[in-house]
Amino acid sequence: MDLAWTLHVGTALYAINLVVGLAAQLFHANFGVFHHWLYAVVFAAALASAVFAFHPALLLTLAALAAMPLTKPGSKPHPTVAVIGASGYLLAYLL
Repeated sequence: MDLAWTLHVGTALYAINLVVGLAAQLFHANFGVFHHWLYAVVFAAALASAVFAFHPALLLTLAALAAMPLTKPGSKPHPTVAVIGASGYLLAYLL
């Protein structure tokens, strides 16, 4: 059974959450519970991607997602860690 679609779903959800976070920073919006709920869904999708469409670069995404709660929203490490996580998906597609 080909479960590579989990990589696509994980990537799409991560991109959506990235846009929500970017909007929160640029427009000083507070998405509160929605952003946290979406983070949980993104983490679950990333785990599914790593299990069912394994690529070593996805471990970078998982590490970034695990580190995200250790950063404060609005601080420089928060978007930096988010971009590092996105690069894991990008590398999974390119390598």
